[in-house]
Amino acid sequence: MQLRKSFALLLMALLISSTALAASFNNPADDKAADISGKYEGIAKSEAFGEIPLTVNLKNNGGKLTGTIETPQGPANITDGSYADGKLTLKFDAGGNEGTVTATLAGEKIVGKWELGGASGTLDLKKAGGSTPAAASTPAAPAGAPKAAAGDPVSGDWEAAADAGGMTIPFTLKLKLEGDKVTGTSTSDQGTATLSNGKWDGNKLSFSLDTPQGSITMTGAVKEGQINGDFDFAGQMTGKWSAKKK
Repeated sequence: MQLRKSFALLLMALLISSTALAASFNNPADDKAADISGKYEGIAKSEAFGEIPLTVNLKNNGGKLTGTIETPQGPANITDGSYADGKLTLKFDAGGNEGTVTATLAGEKIVGKWELGGASGTLDLKKAGGSTPAAASTPAAPAGAPKAAAGDPVSGDWEAAADAGGMTIPFTLKLKLEGDKVTGTSTSDQGTATLSNGKWDGNKLSFSLDTPQGSITMTGAVKEGQINGDFDFAGQMTGKWSAKKK
């Protein structure tokens, strides 16, 4: 029972935030070499305010971070910040109100959480000038749920939960179907993980979340705005998961 509970706790972390965990398992030398200084662009999300475009300018001086956070409402100065072992924390002044950011650096992405004046949400930033700019190269509608074409039951946002050893693990899927290929992300308050090997075949959905401990394979049947299926965590643990389209 204890071993099953341990696997359940591990799956909780991996399923919801495999990207963040991957960064935490980096070699310390890699973290030291990582150049976090620069400009980052992306989106802050919350139920209260929706999606807010951000530009974050960071300067790293021996693990101490300074800079600014630019929003449509104006800039906010970073009053305190630190970076170590792939993780960063920030405090910023927004018109006299102190906000905080706790996040993880994974490659050229910063993902995590923010809090300000009783509100909170998620953060997803991409380093400007990287191989894949934060702003999508395809001129599309503002970021949000992918729009499903006629006869496309997959694309969109899904509220999901997995049953891992009796523990319910909530997460959100953002899926996009192109032909028989499925792409997207799995997101929670802890961060965002990118889907791989996504396929759509005969009302059957399958994809993987790659983690340092192995791959989580997820399969499911889509019917009338719901997904019901199974997951397999590297052959060590299996269970059920379900989702409902927003």
